[in-house]
Amino acid sequence: MPDKDVQRIVEYCSATLNLDDVQSTDEYGYPYLALCVIDAIFSIGVRYTSTLNTVNRFRSYIGDPPTYSIQDLFNLYQQETIDGMAIRIYKNKQRTSATNGILKAEAVLRVVDLLLRYGVENNQDMERLYENPQFEADFKEIPGQASGISLQYFYMLTGNEDTVKPDRMVVRFLEACLGRSVMSAESSSLLIQSCEMLKENYPDLTPRTLDHEIWNFQRNQ
Repeated sequence: MPDKDVQRIVEYCSATLNLDDVQSTDEYGYPYLALCVIDAIFSIGVRYTSTLNTVNRFRSYIGDPPTYSIQDLFNLYQQETIDGMAIRIYKNKQRTSATNGILKAEAVLRVVDLLLRYGVENNQDMERLYENPQFEADFKEIPGQASGISLQYFYMLTGNEDTVKPDRMVVRFLEACLGRSVMSAESSSLLIQSCEMLKENYPDLTPRTLDHEIWNFQRNQ
């Protein structure tokens, strides 16, 4: 028998979300892995419009090249200071946290450096990192990334259908359903288990697309 919480979530999702015609969305379709890194890092703790504006400013700066690798982004950082990237290119001086946080512009560089150490340049290289415990541990060592939320979101942005971003949107949705507090770490497991049950009626549903339907629902509340 399924967990009672999971059963309630399944019923709540079926009643509140439009799951009949779920498709993968353009929001998870960046042409360059570098854009996935920027979005994942800058999205934490802010409204998504702020993140999207940051990504678009970067895209405007680099133009529309046929390819843009992680090495290309690393090379750009060698031409600019961290402050220069934040002020002139991202035009965003947000930090990873209010207390002892580093500039998100610096956090992007640290992720870029980490990806290069693992030999990852483009989206097609990402398969080797999914569920790699050492990579995940290294990623979480970057200041502001210990919760793993940005890592899970990064996986989603790169095309991994089996992950969710356990952010405040998901947590609020689950709390409204269950009528109790839900920890971020707990929310991922609850949603993935619920997705497995929901697939009996919605076979095309994945954790990633379920997450997106919840996000669309919550932003209109």
